[in-house]
Amino acid sequence: MRRTRTDWLSAGLALLRDEGEHTLTIDRLCRAVGLSKGSFYHHFQHADAYRAALLDRWEQLQTDAPIEQTAGASDPLQALRAVIGPLDHPLELAVRAWAVRDGQARAALQRVDARRTAHLRELHELLGHVHAAEIAQLEYATFLGLQTLGWTNRSDLARLHARALAGLTGPP
Repeated sequence: MRRTRTDWLSAGLALLRDEGEHTLTIDRLCRAVGLSKGSFYHHFQHADAYRAALLDRWEQLQTDAPIEQTAGASDPLQALRAVIGPLDHPLELAVRAWAVRDGQARAALQRVDARRTAHLRELHELLGHVHAAEIAQLEYATFLGLQTLGWTNRSDLARLHARALAGLTGPP
């Protein structure tokens, strides 16, 4: 059975999400994919290269794709909320936990956090919000808190978010 580089990365993201970063060993990945170490080394030079590619894949799926999907939307914040809802939130938490113990993961997480906050700031600037940077920081901090609390699928979040945003974007 032939597997692609993406298959290896998908298996790693699933292991990371479900069991944590300690499972990202070559042996464990080979068992998950059902192939030999030779197949692994065909796609990745070593475990560090795999982990770097895994973090890049996470960034592409969880940050680049949502930003690209909302580009040019008439209501960019509403579009972003719609795209963020179905993201793999347990995977996000697993990456955050990994970043506590690993410099490579920490650097990727810092890059993603900065990019996401900058994107939110740009959206709020587009919408004419005077304190766009501060609103973006608060909105992102709220998003992270909701993930941590496991509240990402609550039906009343859109209403609560709209109320909070209205308060933040009103007169200073």
